[in-house]
Amino acid sequence: MDFQNKIPTGKVSRATRFIKTGIKVSGNYAAHYTKKLFGEDDKEELERKNAEEIFNMLSQLKGTALKIAQMLSMDTGILPKAYAEKFINAQNNALRLSGPLVMNTFHKYTGKSPNEIFDSFNMQAIAAASIGQVHEAYKDGKRLAVKIQYPGVAENIHSDISLAKPFILKYMGVSAAAVQQYVEEITERLIEETDYEKELQNGLEAGEIADTLDNVVVPKFYPTLSSKKVLTMEWLDGRMLNDFIENETNQVKRNAIGQALVDFFQSQVHKKKKFHADLHPGNFIVTDDEKLAVLDFGCTKKLPMDVYNNYFALADDGILNDRDKLKSVFIKMDFLRETDTDKEIEMFWDIIVRTIELVSRPLRSDAFDFSDEQYNHDLQKFGDELNKDERLKNDNSARGSRHTLFLHRAFIGLFGILYNLKATVSFDRSFVNTIEI
Repeated sequence: MDFQNKIPTGKVSRATRFIKTGIKVSGNYAAHYTKKLFGEDDKEELERKNAEEIFNMLSQLKGTALKIAQMLSMDTGILPKAYAEKFINAQNNALRLSGPLVMNTFHKYTGKSPNEIFDSFNMQAIAAASIGQVHEAYKDGKRLAVKIQYPGVAENIHSDISLAKPFILKYMGVSAAAVQQYVEEITERLIEETDYEKELQNGLEAGEIADTLDNVVVPKFYPTLSSKKVLTMEWLDGRMLNDFIENETNQVKRNAIGQALVDFFQSQVHKKKKFHADLHPGNFIVTDDEKLAVLDFGCTKKLPMDVYNNYFALADDGILNDRDKLKSVFIKMDFLRETDTDKEIEMFWDIIVRTIELVSRPLRSDAFDFSDEQYNHDLQKFGDELNKDERLKNDNSARGSRHTLFLHRAFIGLFGILYNLKATVSFDRSFVNTIEI
């Protein structure tokens, strides 16, 4: 396994990495078009090479740019297939820091070496993501997971966004409207995500939810062994959710894990109006006693009450069947605007209603089978249609309250995991009776 001995933390050194990678990607394009002149046109190979170059660069930089790419990869239809696959498969597989860099970083954050705080500490990370990496440690006979933030991540959020945005637009085939809707909300979430004291509080609140559920656990957190950039929690034994998905053959067990995920997500959203906004398999473990363990509470979103009520009012048949009420909700959620022309209203109305029908289809069933290939086909087909619709490639087409951005992502992540589990699950619709608009 390769290790990283240094992370560029200065604005100039980070910008230089973008420039160098841009040159390499441009070279790949030049080679591609040369081959095309001679009748060879392998666009998939071009995108694969470029995805590899860009991921390698972002993996070395860590932080905001890598996080944005991973977020985009979770949204169906935004990134070309090669990029989406590369980034989604690397959620916890960024390049790890070397032992000396881990030691220096830990000492910078705490004023001590790891072995001065823990009885033992494994310098080789067990997982590495965009913001930090996780190490195994022991103290007082307890096995612990210690997350250490990469150096320079918090300090470079704004400058990294300025660097990443034009790069993504130019080389990764993403529209300006698709990226712009992410910027403000992503900035706010990343500022929170780099504050491990905030994540600790999010984890404690999630633990309160898990305590009300029989099939979900959240690790215990240790405030006295944690700080703003070092987070210590209980080590949970089990297998990563991806491993469970790939190797578990008992569908009853797969259904149970899928139901646990649904129960946890719904409890967070409807009881706390707050939810885990980074639902990818790398953030879950199936414990040895076959419960779902939820990890990583850095990316947690709090919904304003008016946004919660209007968004989930769309699951109420009384609203959906009343065009005037539905239009009012659409305007409040910025799906429609008072300034829209009749033609724009017609176009966006059709898109929004089709989206609601697709997303709410599982919620309206007594039990929904996510192995239903027709449903997955309908989702993919609709995503492809939106991606190819030229009418949606202008600034006016970026619609929706920014507060719903991570809620959309959460549903995409949730449904993606349930589809991979081929799980049959039930959604609790009792929240509909509590909605007030």
